[in-house]
Amino acid sequence: MASRKKRKFTYTEKYAIWHCHGRRCWLCQEPLSLPDMSVDHFLPESLLNAEKQEERDAAICEHGLPKDFEINGFENLFPSHRSCNEAKGSQVFRFVPGNVIVLERLRSCAEKVAKTVNKIEAGGRKSKLFGIMMSELESGRISREELDEVVSWALEEPFKEFERSEILLLNNGHWLLKSEVVREGYCRCERSACVDSDEKVYCYHRPGLHPWVVKKGLYIRCYDEMIECPRCGRQHKRGHIGSGRHSCGNPYRDQENQRD
Repeated sequence: MASRKKRKFTYTEKYAIWHCHGRRCWLCQEPLSLPDMSVDHFLPESLLNAEKQEERDAAICEHGLPKDFEINGFENLFPSHRSCNEAKGSQVFRFVPGNVIVLERLRSCAEKVAKTVNKIEAGGRKSKLFGIMMSELESGRISREELDEVVSWALEEPFKEFERSEILLLNNGHWLLKSEVVREGYCRCERSACVDSDEKVYCYHRPGLHPWVVKKGLYIRCYDEMIECPRCGRQHKRGHIGSGRHSCGNPYRDQENQRD
């Protein structure tokens, strides 16, 4: 008889399980990164195969669980390292008193996991954006901190509805919303091609940058390039020319407008 097809968990469900269980592997108790996380079952998913109905009923009874206990419900799901999950395999744990604590922990977290999933998925495009961000996290193009920032908007504030076309993925691996760009345009260095590039780089400047950095309008690698300053004659970063905040020995008199 063919085995039952395994359930595929959504990005939102994976995040909620990982987040609500303290971002640790339940098997080894070590910190767990989201890209390394897999969803593990306390009672294995293989028990859902038709030929294992008697074994499933026996395991549910042995652990004192209700007859309608859901193998793929949040009360049976933990975050784990992929390697830990694979090592455990489809083992059915025999009942020991310590299992009561494990199952109680699962039960107490299940409602929190469900609420987290519902909050993230509420509002159509929110879930779509979350999926985009999770995909970018798995590919290494954004950081976990940036994903957490997106999720905090979803959980704590009315979430803005963003289309994928409104998200800019920068070449340093970070992302930015187009509506938040404070300056954009080709790098303003005097070279015909930017540092480590065959052409001028089109730049997007993020909110929170110092006004000096934004006004310079330089690609980050051009900004950080060490040159002989035409104003003070010393070696320092190209982006620090005329700056009174940095290493230039001949700063502009008018720092706001970057002129004498």
